[in-house]
Amino acid sequence: MNSTRIYFFGCSFTALEVSPTEYQFTNFRQIVKEKTGIETFNYSHTGKSNQEIFNDVYIVGNDVKHSDKKPMFVIQTTFLDRLGMYFDLKEKFISICKREKSEDFAESVLVNFYNDWLKYFYSRNNAKLEFEKQIDLLCSWLRENKIPFVLIGMDESIDSINNDTFFEKNNFIKFEKYKSFYSYAIFNKLRIADILPKHPNQDFHFNQQGHDILASSIIEKLKTI
Repeated sequence: MNSTRIYFFGCSFTALEVSPTEYQFTNFRQIVKEKTGIETFNYSHTGKSNQEIFNDVYIVGNDVKHSDKKPMFVIQTTFLDRLGMYFDLKEKFISICKREKSEDFAESVLVNFYNDWLKYFYSRNNAKLEFEKQIDLLCSWLRENKIPFVLIGMDESIDSINNDTFFEKNNFIKFEKYKSFYSYAIFNKLRIADILPKHPNQDFHFNQQGHDILASSIIEKLKTI
């Protein structure tokens, strides 16, 4: 396994290592690294959209597809109502999920645009269709380039996608009846907020039990690809 490297992609559900509540936990990335002994690389970051996550996968995939170390990608998808695109004012690919006003000019442009997009153009049903299309295309590209991968769903709405073949062929991890780990976490009280419901800084990321379950599920799935 020393000839293998695991690459993690996602938003704060993968990136977060500390909680504003001061609740202590070990992130599932670290657990996977310790239990497998495989070198890992983290490309997740708070606030990323699916578009930016997939952009990361494509860029990193092109960099490592001919590496002498076998790459394995763990891709955590995020909420469908986030928006990602290239932003000329900042000259980089960005994600938008903030809805509050900002005094920073560039950020205020983004916030205003995002709120208008949500109000006038966003459709939950169309977002699910776009999600399926983007995942199919991305996974086809990964298979073509012989990069093994697993996917973790987060948005609760993907539980209503009635296409088991889509999830199976694209190596999604299923959590009992749930396709969304966040749905599973809510039902089983696997969030920090479920342990500290009265804390002034509510944190809806995963508690230690949630990270443990996610790590074990990833390790088992990686054995099958």
